[in-house]
Amino acid sequence: MQKSNEKANKKASACETCGERIQRVEGKKSTHNRYCSNACRQRAYRRRVKDGTPLAGANDATQLSSFIGREHDLVELRRILRTTRLLTVTGPPGVGKSRLATELAKKEQRVGHRNTVFIDLRTPEMAGSDPRRAVAALEAAIEDQIAPTIRRTACRADEQLVLLDNCEHVLETSGAAIVDLLFRFPGLRVIATSREPWRISGEAVYRLPGLSLPGAASVESPESYLRADAVRLFVERSSAVNHEFRLNEENSEDVRAVCTALDGIPLALELAAQLARALPVAEIRERLKEPLSLLNQGWRTADPRHRSWRAALRWSYDHLSADEQRLFRRLSLLPGINSVEAATVAYGGDPADAETVPDLLISLEAKSLVVVRTRGPHRPSGYQVPNSVGSLGRHHLTASGEEEGVLNRLADWTAARARTLNDELVLSPGAVYQLSDERDIIRRLLSWLATTDDERQLSLSWALAAAELASGENVGDVLERIQHTLAVTETSSARRHHALAGALTLACWYGHGRQAMNLVGKTVAVARRSGDDVQLARAALLSSLANEMYGDREAAYRDLDVALGVARRGAEEVPLAVCRAHLARHLLHRGRCGLAAVLLEKTLPVLRASAPPEHLSAALITAGALALENDDLPKAEGFFQEALDSAFRPGAYDGILGLALCAARSHDFERVLQLMTTTEGRPSTVLRFFPAWRKELVEAYGAATRILSKGRVVAALASARGLGLRQSVVLTRADAVPSPPTGDDDLLTAREWEVLQLVMEGLANSEIAHRMHLSVRTVETHIRNIRSVLQLRSRAHMAAWAARHHPELVRRRQQDRPPGIAV
Repeated sequence: MQKSNEKANKKASACETCGERIQRVEGKKSTHNRYCSNACRQRAYRRRVKDGTPLAGANDATQLSSFIGREHDLVELRRILRTTRLLTVTGPPGVGKSRLATELAKKEQRVGHRNTVFIDLRTPEMAGSDPRRAVAALEAAIEDQIAPTIRRTACRADEQLVLLDNCEHVLETSGAAIVDLLFRFPGLRVIATSREPWRISGEAVYRLPGLSLPGAASVESPESYLRADAVRLFVERSSAVNHEFRLNEENSEDVRAVCTALDGIPLALELAAQLARALPVAEIRERLKEPLSLLNQGWRTADPRHRSWRAALRWSYDHLSADEQRLFRRLSLLPGINSVEAATVAYGGDPADAETVPDLLISLEAKSLVVVRTRGPHRPSGYQVPNSVGSLGRHHLTASGEEEGVLNRLADWTAARARTLNDELVLSPGAVYQLSDERDIIRRLLSWLATTDDERQLSLSWALAAAELASGENVGDVLERIQHTLAVTETSSARRHHALAGALTLACWYGHGRQAMNLVGKTVAVARRSGDDVQLARAALLSSLANEMYGDREAAYRDLDVALGVARRGAEEVPLAVCRAHLARHLLHRGRCGLAAVLLEKTLPVLRASAPPEHLSAALITAGALALENDDLPKAEGFFQEALDSAFRPGAYDGILGLALCAARSHDFERVLQLMTTTEGRPSTVLRFFPAWRKELVEAYGAATRILSKGRVVAALASARGLGLRQSVVLTRADAVPSPPTGDDDLLTAREWEVLQLVMEGLANSEIAHRMHLSVRTVETHIRNIRSVLQLRSRAHMAAWAARHHPELVRRRQQDRPPGIAV
């Protein structure tokens, strides 16, 4: 009787999750929904794929080629998609927005079990000029594809995904339709691709950059280039059209240059790779100076705007307003990262433009034609048109005849600023950073003026010398430029001392002794004729440095006395502190350590607060040398480490040699070998200021090779050879890497060694997990085990420990000869 009543009370219904018919008995809970997320959801997913609209609607020709790179972007986009309902992928033309979004949707469909609908907004009715027509077309697509699929498959709201491709031309007209779609279907998630955002409340925007690029040729090897996604894409596509193409030592630098010139943009790289069937890479590199006429061999089945690089750029350029086109053309002429002020001068130089240009820059950045670059703490961000994207702007600029006027305005503005800064004996750090930020513009202007006798070159040459001083890059090239400027300009020019002072500064700090001594007399003579105290003090200070490094120390002392007298009359705190810091070094050499200590105690706080890095670094090295003279090794190490951490590259390697001397006096011979090896072939001035250090360091190096076993010597040399400045900084810290336990090779598993190597490459946990086909939690467990076993505190310590004790895991030059001491 009871069983018959239960049978009568049974009711048939459908599962809310998978749609399967189930029987429920009144008064009893069904257990079906509790387990529905397992087998039933799998059956529902297979049924939705069969009945719903498949993602194969994204039938672009690019879907037939392999998908390379973007592991980090896929991981990050999946993370963002969990917390937002409208995700817009933006980026410059040809960067691969549609392809990445399609791969993301496929992954969500396969792994996340989401039902996905693809809508391409490139159709003629969508691109029409009538707003009502575009809105009606999008609404029709929603009603025809999205709504029926949701109702037919009866799946949960958070399992719905819509991919809207190529939205840039319907942003203004169809925003309301997207909002209505999200309200009508709660839980629905939308992925959109566009060259600019929708600007809808709740939208998450992901700016897609170009593929990763390789490092400098002097460091990288051909095999290591393949770690860069841009190189992998170019090599694979080139091999597809030319089966004999291989990456090797002969063409690796040309491949790197091609990928860098095209900013790692996939479409541009694929168009360039098509040329490999007929041209060697070296010729492709040379012809890329005119990419618009070169990159036009796209796929015949591709969208018309993807068949050539000109068409891809023109699609974006034609949709700009007249003012945006004007700024884009003129900004594309400026190399490197540029300030808002430089962009305003290039735009027109009118004071009224100061209010217009920032808004236009923001608009161009939103349209993915301008990139915002951060330039370090306490420094404003800059704007940059990628070189490959700016090629169309430069073409239009030349065709319109505007190039000459833009360069002329920039030359006037930059030279005037340089003359103003040159009136200061010691530049502020902010002024140095400002000149450094504009050094690419200065180089471009000097190249433009090189065939003339325009005296603006003199001020620009000094500005370029000041900008390059801290970087230490292409110093020889800068000296050649300044010599050319001195040769073509009038010898009677009132600005001639600018170029002479710049050349003498670089020659002093970067070891061009003969050139420095040749420039000393000319610089002082021109400064005396000018009658300007600031120029005389600068010439005397530079003459003192040149004589101290490459000439007579007594003459250097006399020149410094002249500079000190002018600084006292000026009564400015920073120039006086700079001169006193140099005087302290002379007093140290004369055995007057007490007076030198008093001067440094007064000057160091001023220099730390307001002096440019080269003057602070020199003062810190002197303070460290004074501490060594007093046998205070901890204090000396502190000063040398501070010099190492400064932004002045020659001062950084001076600090490393000082730390090596401290290690020698504390009998840490393995550390002596490592520190001296990192300075091999690096710029350094400390051995010219303190020549007695050379003998002591050579003796310490010889003692280390005699005392240590051959295996420890080889390991110490290999662990430090070929390191860059950043890795050297980590290596020099005495507490950065604890001593490893004995038998450490047996303490880590093979999988942990693999994780450690990927950590050294700078990959995040999510990227390591994707590369090794593990979960992120498993990777975190491996890293926690490595740190625990080796007693390391952070990922940086892991990388430094491996670089020191297992050099086979890192890239380095294979040299067996012992390193020399950099001078």
